[in-house]
Order: sequence, then structure tokens, then C-alpha cells
Amino acid sequence: MACAALVTITPPRPDLLLRTARICLKLRRPRRAYDAVARVNAIDVRRTADPDRAAEQMTKIAAALCTWRLRVEARDVLRNAIALAPHAAAPRCALVCLLDEDLRAAGGNVSLAQWAELQDLLQRSVVESPLLAAPRLALANCLRQQARYLEAQTAPDMVNAQALRARAENLLREAVAAEPRLPAPRLAVAEFLLESLRYVEAETVAAAAVRCCPASAELRLVLARIQFQLLQFEAAAKTIKALLAIAPENGWAWFEYGKILWNSFGRADDAFERAGDLSGNDCALLAGVAHRFLYDLDYEKAAKYYERLLTLHPNMRDNFVICRYYATCLQEIARTQEAVDIISAALKSCRLAAERAQGEGLELIKREEALLLSQAGRLDESFSALQSIRDVAAPTPRYDRAEYLPRTPERLQRLAEIVDSRDVFVLLQGPSFATFAARLHEFAGFEFAIATLNSFPPVEQELRRINRHADILLFTQPGSIRAWHPELMKFLTRSPPNLVVANHYALSGLSEFGLSEREFVARHDKRLLLVHSDGPPLPSRPLHFENGPSVSWLIPLLLFARPRRIFLFGADGGSNPSFSKRPYFYYDDYDADAEPQEFLNRPGMVSFKGLPRKLDEYNRRQHVNAINGDRVIDFAFRSLEAHLGIEVPPIFNVCPHSTHRIFPRIGIDDALAKLADGRARAAPERRAKRASN
Repeated sequence: MACAALVTITPPRPDLLLRTARICLKLRRPRRAYDAVARVNAIDVRRTADPDRAAEQMTKIAAALCTWRLRVEARDVLRNAIALAPHAAAPRCALVCLLDEDLRAAGGNVSLAQWAELQDLLQRSVVESPLLAAPRLALANCLRQQARYLEAQTAPDMVNAQALRARAENLLREAVAAEPRLPAPRLAVAEFLLESLRYVEAETVAAAAVRCCPASAELRLVLARIQFQLLQFEAAAKTIKALLAIAPENGWAWFEYGKILWNSFGRADDAFERAGDLSGNDCALLAGVAHRFLYDLDYEKAAKYYERLLTLHPNMRDNFVICRYYATCLQEIARTQEAVDIISAALKSCRLAAERAQGEGLELIKREEALLLSQAGRLDESFSALQSIRDVAAPTPRYDRAEYLPRTPERLQRLAEIVDSRDVFVLLQGPSFATFAARLHEFAGFEFAIATLNSFPPVEQELRRINRHADILLFTQPGSIRAWHPELMKFLTRSPPNLVVANHYALSGLSEFGLSEREFVARHDKRLLLVHSDGPPLPSRPLHFENGPSVSWLIPLLLFARPRRIFLFGADGGSNPSFSKRPYFYYDDYDADAEPQEFLNRPGMVSFKGLPRKLDEYNRRQHVNAINGDRVIDFAFRSLEAHLGIEVPPIFNVCPHSTHRIFPRIGIDDALAKLADGRARAAPERRAKRASN
């Protein structure tokens, strides 16, 4: 009551009202303080001797209101302060920070007015500091955030996102021109190009930046990341070693070095452990190290780093994704009760988050609930949780997302027409494919569609013997496009109907041939289907697939075509006892006395000649990929059935020694018997399936 009376009797003078506000704050009456500031009249303040000082006081009052969680009121105070002293930097910077925090908390899902206000404030800073890089970097970062948000919406929003990205890039390049000796603007340009998958341009920018600012560890790190994406592993390793020479305690450098070693078929454990030991309180680095060991099936080490993460950051126990990963490790190392407790707590956090979520965010949380229930062995409840997503999702799948191509339903229909309710042969390049190739003539009389992926020309070379070719081709890696670019271009111009499925990452490999993704799509639009990572499929993102080996994308995708059955060939998942000296069927044995094969001169192709230990490590990686791939495929199947009603057809792995366990493993004779047995029943079944499709 006393504070209310004081506010009421204070004369309408800015200095007195601001003093009253400070008194109310000291008396722990923040709302009365806000009432006092709200009475400040802009005209009166402009008549005072020092409006900047009044604006500074209002900025401090706004900060105090924030500590009382009165963020809306604090924003109003700061807006008033800016109106009183338009050139004062303090209130503008404080309001920018508040708006940015609100934006991040909402995941970008704020009104256009809020985006516009933030960008207007940052634009004022750019105008008032034309010779400084920092204001341009801040505005560019805001524009990139809005672009990322729009890119996750419908296809029409993509146009606005592209305009925002173009404006952001111009600002970043202006920042470099404003202060060319500073590393921060150059780093921002390189990271922007890296995020945009423009790896060739990014490498040029980053390399020039390192020459300009050789002491910058951040620039060397981003250069190594770009070289890694370009599959220039030797160059990336050289860059990282140079970085470690000037910053040997840089945990992220050791982490990148581990990735380079892993992808070069070297032992990476020591580098990842070094990264974990140097992570300090960096939760992102700790989580990254833990996940690398989890993927590599080293559950003891993964558990160690997840445990350290949760100890250093107790609030991470509310992160149900991290807890699910940690529980996986605990289950695998027989710490069963701890895993049960972690899953139970994670389910509570997950369901609490679901109460506050909506739209796509709610779908993602319900997906995590299903995964946790599955991990707990409650499979029926897990499937029910997946099915419940349909209750909160849009009535039809979101094929109009910006990540997909226009008219995606028509492209899926084309996929179904190519398959035509037939059996599908998925032809992979594992060593056991040689067994299939040796008996290829026995399959010539059967009706089947053919799907393959990445290094497809050696497969097609074998198929020519029975006058067949691939119908469906999946690319998930830019290296494969670089290696087989001429053959891909010929594939796309064939007269028989065929389809190339790719993700944006794979298409980034086209830049080395002077071709952008947009130009490529314009030329070959009718033969293309785009899919995306960050799966598994949901109603809001039906063609998003979880990261994993390429086959874990291809097989779930084929279900959209409603095939009769699927037969996998060459899916060894590691070493094969009959072909133990080669990684793929089309390679010579590593100890063969022969000239190097021609394809080894192509970009990104790896030689194993005279390197048995490298082959052993390759086989170990394939074993790891197979186990992780089975997990990804299994959940993708359940997701497709629950969300889209797509049933899983019979699928057979024609490789008795395969590491893959998710499908029945059969031999060549069994496959031929099943094909012969099904031939008589194929015609009526296909007619029925065509009708349902």
C-alpha cells in the first residue's frame, strides 16, 4: 500500500518517478516500480538536461524487473527508454538480448512483428556503427535464425527463407570488408557456407581466413570441418595437427581428429577420449564424445562420458534423449536397475514436456516416449504411443515441407509405378554379391524391380549380362556423386522410367562440377525424389529418415512403393568368410598381384591394396553400421505402420553370414525357390496391389 501511495503522489517529473521506481525495487515491489516508470513522459524527459542518463537508469530498472521474471514489463521499459534516447546503446542492446532469449525459448515460433522488431533494432545498430563488423554479424545471425525456422515450415516459406539467407550472406561479407583483419567475420562467412552445404566456396573462404589470421584456432577448426565434409581426410588431418600445435588442449580439435581417423579407417578411440578429457564443462562436447562411443558399441566408455555429463550438468537429467542413450549403455553393461531408474525418470520428463508442447514439437516428444517405452520392453505401449501421434498431427502427411521437392506425392506415385507391386531386389556392394553375380543367369526369368545405392556402376555392369539395369538409385553421400558423376548423368537420361532419390547433403557434391542443387533439380525434376535426415518418419515429416547406413534409408523408403517382397543381396555387414580379402565385391583381394583398378583413381575411392589391418578396421565398422542400421530400420518400420498405415512386406537377406539380424537370412537356392513358388501367384496379387495403391 505504501508503494502504491508513493507512486500516486510522486509528481510527473522523470527524475522523481525513476527515483520512486528504485525505492519500490529496494522494497521488493517490482510491479509498483514498473507503474512508476510507466508514468514517465517522453516529452518531459527530452526537456531534461540528460535524457541518456534517464535511459540508462531505465535500463537498470528493466534488468531488475527481469530478475523478478517480469519480462513483458521489462521490454516495455526498454522500449520507452529507446524512444526517449534513440541513440543510446544500452537500452537497445538490453532489448535485443531479451527478444533474442524469447526467440530461442520459442524455437523461432514467434510472430512476424517480434522478428521485425528485433531486426529493426539490429539494423539501427548497423546504421549507427557503419565501420564495425559486430552489428552486421548480430543482424546476420538473427536473419539466419529466422531462415532456419521458415525452412522447417511449408514450401512457400522457403522463398522467404532464401531471401533472408541472401541478405545474411551480404551482411557477413560486408562485416569482413569493414574489419578485414578480424577473425570473427571470416569465421562467420565460412560457417554460413558450411551450413549451406556450399563446401567448395567454404573451403576457399576458410583457407584464406587461416592465412590472414593464422593464430585463430576457430578458423583452423572450421577449415578442418569443411575439408572433412569434402572427404579430404589427409588435408583435414594436416589442418587439425597444425591447430593442435598451437592449441594442444583444444577438446573440439581432438574430437574432429577422432572423426577424421574414424572415417579413414584408423583407430579413433584415443582422440575421442582425449576430447572427452579436455571437455571441461562443455556439455555439447561431452555429449558428442559419449554418442561416438555409443554408436561404436563401446558401451563402457559411452556410459562413462554420459555419467560425467549428468554429474557436471544435473539439469541434463531432464533431457530425456540423453537419458535414453545413457540407459542404453547401462543395459548393455548389465547395470539393469540403474537403467530402469533412468528410463522411469526420463518418461516422466518426457510426458511433462508433452503437456506443454504442440504441433511438430509434440510429435517429436511422443516419438521419444515411444522409444523409451520400447527400451523398457513395453512394446505394446510403445506402439500405442506412436499411434497416438496421429491424434495430434495434421489429417494428411506433410509432403509440402520446404525440405522436400514440390509435388512429392506425385514423385512417390512414380516410385510405386516403377515397382509395380513386384518383388524388389536391393543390390548392395558387399562381398557376397559376387555369389549372386555368379548365378545371375538363374534370376533372368523372374519379374523384379531393382534398387541400389551410392557406388552403383559396378552393380549395373553385372546386370547388363541379363539385359537389366537399376530402376531406383539412392545417394546419401556427396562422395558417391563425385566418384560416379558421369554414370549418374547417363542414368538420368535413360529412356526407361527410373528414379534417383537423394538428400541435400549428397547433392552438395554437385558443386565440384559447377552445378548447384537448384540447377540439377531443374534439369532432372521428373526423375528426382528428395528425402531428409533427422527421422524416423512422422506425420509432419514423412520422408525424414534417421541417420545411419544408407540401406537404413533405402528399405523404409521402398515401403512407400508397396512392393510384394524385398530381397537383399550383398548385405554382408562386415567380413564374409568366402571373400575375406576384399571390402566390396568389385574390388580385387588386397594381396592380389594385379594392376590397381581404374575406379580407384576416382575422387573419394579408397584402396585397401596391401593393407589387411585397414580392411580389418573397415569390416569392424561395417559390423557396427549393420547393428545400428537394424535398430534404425526396425523403428522406421514401426513408425510407418503407426503413422501412415504402411505394412512391412516379407523381406529376406540373401546372405547367410550377414551381420544384419533384422531380416531372415537365406541362401541363393532358398531365394530362387521363393521366387519360383511366388511366380504362379504373382499376377493376381499384383492386380490387387495395384488397385490398393
